[in-house]
Amino acid sequence: MTKDGFDMRRSERLITAWACLAGLFLWVPAVGVPMVALPLQPMDFLVLAGVPLIAINWRKLCVRLGAIAMTFVASVGMSFFVAGGEMLVLLHALALALPFILLVGITLRYPNARLGLLNGFLIGAGGSVALFFAQILIGAEALDFRTNTAFSLPPQYRRGFALFPEVSTYATHSIIALAVCICLLLHPEKTAHRPRTLIALATGLILALLLSRSTSFLVIAPLLCALAAGHARKLDSRTLLWLVLITGLGAFLLTVFFNTFYAERLETAAASRSAAMRLASVLGGLSTLWRGEVFGVGLGENQEILRRAYDIGRALDLRFGQLPQGVSSQIIARIFEEGWPAVISFAIALSFLLRTAFTRAQDPIIAALTVIAVGSFLTALLVTGYRGVYTNWLWLAIPAAALTAQHPVRRSTTPIVRPRIRKSINKDALRA
Repeated sequence: MTKDGFDMRRSERLITAWACLAGLFLWVPAVGVPMVALPLQPMDFLVLAGVPLIAINWRKLCVRLGAIAMTFVASVGMSFFVAGGEMLVLLHALALALPFILLVGITLRYPNARLGLLNGFLIGAGGSVALFFAQILIGAEALDFRTNTAFSLPPQYRRGFALFPEVSTYATHSIIALAVCICLLLHPEKTAHRPRTLIALATGLILALLLSRSTSFLVIAPLLCALAAGHARKLDSRTLLWLVLITGLGAFLLTVFFNTFYAERLETAAASRSAAMRLASVLGGLSTLWRGEVFGVGLGENQEILRRAYDIGRALDLRFGQLPQGVSSQIIARIFEEGWPAVISFAIALSFLLRTAFTRAQDPIIAALTVIAVGSFLTALLVTGYRGVYTNWLWLAIPAAALTAQHPVRRSTTPIVRPRIRKSINKDALRA
């Protein structure tokens, strides 16, 4: 074996190991690393450790991923240097978020690495479900391991949240994992994942989502699970039958969830207040677009949302207990802070996401990762506004790299043979 071949195999093993840990660490954002001055999570150190892999595998960076990276850097850079902001937020974007996007993009170029990313994600889902049930049975107070003060860590009495800052963040990850299980079970091409294991994991995830009493289960789960089923198989008679069965089961579960677990939140008006607060924060975040703030309010200036949310709440007669501390959507939060450059960056990324989502992947692993990307987009748009939840960044990386992995650029190795015809003969032929 040549030295280049050995280096490529070693590089693939390293990126595969990184991907396995990355999939697992997506489930532990609220765990802070001890003995460190800054509030960092395990994924932060994993990203920093993976930076040399970007230099080694820079040839695996496709043009689409390069467009995502360049528009991302331009957006945060212009916002910081024109509108101002916090240096720590800029460092997080350039030293953590951007390398994470590039590393995930490189991961999808290696078959073993993308399988490792998916396996790590499913293993993390299984561990989180087990911890969730333990918190429900024993008590969340006794099993609260959240130490990462970079997040808001409100008390969650009589509810499970695993290793996430709050229940809604756990619920969105569980919905994504459930949709991945559905995609793998319905895909005609089978993988090394055992169907019984996937069914057991999906059952545990459904029960946990019912007990979570999270609004995300009503909003995101139907959309994402339907997309997972449609993305896995062609719409033949057998697939339509499966979709009817899944839809019926989903309607039954949502009815049980609404009547049994969610009614309490409606009676206390907790759900309506939460929805009103989110709406006020989202509309306040979009206000930069019509107020002429081209480059936003500045990186990390989320506190500016307080006054705008209050004004919008009064104008629309929205009732919520307390003002939002930040924009309840990572995508809207970036538009609020970065302005129109963020909109342009998102438009490019969204075009890749839509093209990937509506193209049925022959590879079940790529299909499952596409489902994760769509779930990441819905979560970042509708539920969470945290920068430190790395799952919210996946929709920027996976579609761009998945398109290249499914349709690689093929270079012809056949020599081009040009006929050698004398000019005089050529001229005679043209005259004729």
